[in-house]
Amino acid sequence: MFRKKLSLFKASAIYIGFTALFFLLLFTLLPFLKANFSMNPALYWFITGYFIFIPLFVFSIAASMKEGNLNKKDLLNALNIKIFSRTDWIYSIVGLLLVFTFTGLIFGISSVLNKYFGIRLLSRTLWFNELHPFKGTERFLLLVWLPMFFFNIVGEELLWRGYIQSRLEGKKAWLFCSFFWMFFHLPFGPDLMIMLIPVIIIVPYIYSKTNNTLTGIFIHGIYNGPIFIMVALGIMK
Repeated sequence: MFRKKLSLFKASAIYIGFTALFFLLLFTLLPFLKANFSMNPALYWFITGYFIFIPLFVFSIAASMKEGNLNKKDLLNALNIKIFSRTDWIYSIVGLLLVFTFTGLIFGISSVLNKYFGIRLLSRTLWFNELHPFKGTERFLLLVWLPMFFFNIVGEELLWRGYIQSRLEGKKAWLFCSFFWMFFHLPFGPDLMIMLIPVIIIVPYIYSKTNNTLTGIFIHGIYNGPIFIMVALGIMK
């Protein structure tokens, strides 16, 4: 297994490059789809998502293979994909509970500020995604979302944690990764960025303790997946 050290400059360039791609797609591909195809509004985002998250997935694997990790075992090790240990489970479950707790606290503070100071509530809706609750056969659209969700979670975690964070030196590398992971979410807008603060901080920290990319996939996936499904089905607004 080969793993080359990564400089902060190169790591920053990767984050910035994919953030630029994200913005580019939102202002080119997404408007193109809306202007030329009549479909459920959620599909515009699902399709656009494939064009940002699949490249993350492919880049992490290609960059690791370029180091000489050409067989499955070496590649998994190079990306720090390991079977969960007891410690990994403890960190992951505690981390997930903390993410949900602090996210709930953020919503609670938003409600208080709205009630007593008239400050608008934080919106869970992406500015570029007109998501309305799926009804009837529209629920089959979740089958289009599911692969995009896979590449979203696994692609991000393989690149941000398995490739970049594992190759940075220093005990505070997780802070660098938290900052640039937040930077990557600039296209989501300020409301979503505020709501994501707990997961943006906790996932890189947990990874720094476990050195297991699956811990990030576990927390990130369970945090994002059920919430989206509940919003999509109208269970949560």
